Amino acid sequence: MELTGKNGLWVLLMSSLLIVIPMVIFPARLGMSLATGSFVYSAIEIGFYGIVLFLFRPRTTLLQLLQGAGLTFLYRIILGTVLGVLIALMYNVGFTVALTLGVSRYLPAILLQIAGAPFAIRPIYMAIIGGDVEKRKHYIKEYRTANAPRSEAVRPQKARHDFRPSPAADSPAPKSDISIGSDINGFERAVRYLGEHHAVMVAAVIDLEGLTVAAYRRGNFDPAIWAPLSLMFDSSHRQILDRTGESGQPTRFDLTFGTRRLTVARTNEFDLMVLANHEEDDLLGIRITQALDIIRKYRSERYGHLQPSGTEEKYVSNT
Repeated sequence: MELTGKNGLWVLLMSSLLIVIPMVIFPARLGMSLATGSFVYSAIEIGFYGIVLFLFRPRTTLLQLLQGAGLTFLYRIILGTVLGVLIALMYNVGFTVALTLGVSRYLPAILLQIAGAPFAIRPIYMAIIGGDVEKRKHYIKEYRTANAPRSEAVRPQKARHDFRPSPAADSPAPKSDISIGSDINGFERAVRYLGEHHAVMVAAVIDLEGLTVAAYRRGNFDPAIWAPLSLMFDSSHRQILDRTGESGQPTRFDLTFGTRRLTVARTNEFDLMVLANHEEDDLLGIRITQALDIIRKYRSERYGHLQPSGTEEKYVSNT
């Protein structure tokens, strides 16, 4: 079981409140008498936890509810124990008496902790029973949908001077890659597909001369400012590789700064640049890989005939 820092902070904050508030009002009873602990009250308390946890996630088995209710009951006992220790230290009360008050007798504190315990421990409960199953299913469904075979109409071949499409203007709102027909090219499909991810601010396809072939932007981010950086980064990485004596060409790099993450990946004669909010999300990496496949496939189908064959390259190199 893994908990994020945010969830851990939530549990710590709620636990502190459920201990501090009773300490502030102690020893006032607020018109209530001291409770008498019994197994019946404990059973009612556990039943209450089960109902609340069921409301958190209705599609839960009885065994999971019992586990969650038992865990919440144990958590409430721990809160009462800590409260009893603090009462003993601050009010000079006998240790045994203070523990009894905190766990089963001081009714204002007990009722407050019973009401708040399910909400305080909710992140732990959801992590144990797999509360993010629906989220993972959504990712898997989207991943499979994106990888489903697509039929793409091949346009008539154009002249050589039409090899590079004109720089794209502001892209309209992103559409699903499946719903896009043959009215736009593969470069546009790739950047719009990336734009469907909520974290993406800029997605652009750039040629070897630094010109924008297709672009998507969200908000006030200007692709014309970010796109030329791909060539600068490529040049600097080449220099680093040359100094270290490493062979090969840089094909992809990621740069994280502040809350942003910049990714530049190369395929054939084009760079794919993605500026996004930095998140621990594998789905964006999957989308970048799929966008590269879209660009690679479109380039092969549309402009493959413009590339010299292996025989031609050999002949030219020997003359």
